[in-house]
Amino acid sequence: MIYKLLIKILLLFVISSCSTMGKVAKNTFIYGTEFYRAQPKIVTDNYPEHFNKTFYTGALFITDYNVWRIRIVSETDMTEFIDENQILVDLEYEFEFQDYRKTVPLIFESYELIETDDAELHAFDFAFSPEGRAFWLTFHNLMFEMKRPWFHYPMSPQLPLEMKRTVTSVEYNFVPDWGFLTLREFMDMFELNTDKKWDEFCFWNNYSYDDTSVCGEIQIEDDPDSRQESTTHADI
Repeated sequence: MIYKLLIKILLLFVISSCSTMGKVAKNTFIYGTEFYRAQPKIVTDNYPEHFNKTFYTGALFITDYNVWRIRIVSETDMTEFIDENQILVDLEYEFEFQDYRKTVPLIFESYELIETDDAELHAFDFAFSPEGRAFWLTFHNLMFEMKRPWFHYPMSPQLPLEMKRTVTSVEYNFVPDWGFLTLREFMDMFELNTDKKWDEFCFWNNYSYDDTSVCGEIQIEDDPDSRQESTTHADI
């Protein structure tokens, strides 16, 4: 019975995201997200990958900007820099072949020391400034009016070059129930990342950090005929 209900909800998600939008679609996303949240973890862990991707994407669409979080993981302790400087990030979406961008500051929330077998890493968690919510809300409303804007979720915190080199990853928590996801994990979980969108990210994006887990190693030689590159969808 639950399995049949789950399939029906998934179908509603897909139909809504592809055609109807508006209040009906938004309510469908809300209902589906609440249904998923109510399931025991032992149950959701056994869902097919496509199910989890669909539920994640539905939750992403309705999660408010104010609860978004971003994490910078670095080989060095950036505490002093964070205390003395403001870290900015660009919010950006595409709509009708135009780019819309707003730069907002990140608000430091917490620090964690992560011990691995090879090294100690420093994780810094940030919230997004409330001044960016109106910008996000414009995108959000366009999406549920079936206008099909495209938000650039993988964002790059703006840091000095020497500090960027020590950053091992930037992680994104857009849906609190799912926690922080690496770039690769987010790209995999976001259902609307078609092959075309994935390729656009790899070849046209302004991502400032290591994207080899998504794009593979790309090497460009002086001779265009000798250009070598790995497959776009890196199997890491």
